[in-house]
Amino acid sequence: MEEEEEYQKIYQQKLRQAQLEQQKKEILKKMLSPKAYERMMNVRLSNPELYDKVVSSLAYLAQSGNSMGEISDEQLYRLLSKMSERRETKIEFRKK
Repeated sequence: MEEEEEYQKIYQQKLRQAQLEQQKKEILKKMLSPKAYERMMNVRLSNPELYDKVVSSLAYLAQSGNSMGEISDEQLYRLLSKMSERRETKIEFRKK
């Protein structure tokens, strides 16, 4: 009985994740050009963390009412570049 409840919980969690992902895709389809949407799906596969950051940012823009129109592939590329910049750390060795 306990095992069945555990499976039910896992199933519900997976279902919620799938619904959330579907909502993200719908937001992206509305905001992005077809080429930009395709790029985001590639980012989703290669860098899920960056994908989540960008989707969150775009969802925030959509909710705040800042309508930028359809986002082109070039605009998305620039946004991805800015969000994925890594600061280079410098290691300095000092001899005593």
